[in-house]
Amino acid sequence: MRNDILEFFQLERQIFGICPKCGRFFRLSECKIHIKEKKTLDWLGELMKKFEVVEKAEEKLDETEEEIREQARVKGRKQALRVVRKIDPIFTPRGLNPDDAKVLLHPIDYIVFNGMKDSGKMKNIVLLDRERKDASFRKLQRSIEKTIESGNYEWQTIRIDEGGKITYK
Repeated sequence: MRNDILEFFQLERQIFGICPKCGRFFRLSECKIHIKEKKTLDWLGELMKKFEVVEKAEEKLDETEEEIREQARVKGRKQALRVVRKIDPIFTPRGLNPDDAKVLLHPIDYIVFNGMKDSGKMKNIVLLDRERKDASFRKLQRSIEKTIESGNYEWQTIRIDEGGKITYK
């Protein structure tokens, strides 16, 4: 049977015809046969059609899944912010991100690098401390306020590389 098929294809290359429209010679093996009526699908055609339907459904499902995941992310962030607002009486009411805050406790409670976590650029530095009744703490707070207002402080950048080497600028 295999030899019969090979012989058939070899014979196709030897059978010639003339195109009725353009008058050119052609080989039978080069022909593409077109039928005007709709062809009936065989088992492979049916299988491929079903496969295409499944692929389209999978693509639509993937798109829908991504949309649902994004909606869930947005909803989760909103819920997290609501919860943080309830349990965070210090930073959130002042429009500060708690992730930007570093705890010092003495001489002030917190230093907040405002905007650092959200945008990667600091808007300002906020020194945050609670109102103290103790006169010595209040005196220290006023001293810090006066120093900042007068600009009587040094600004120095300190960098520590991976090897532990410290450089000052």
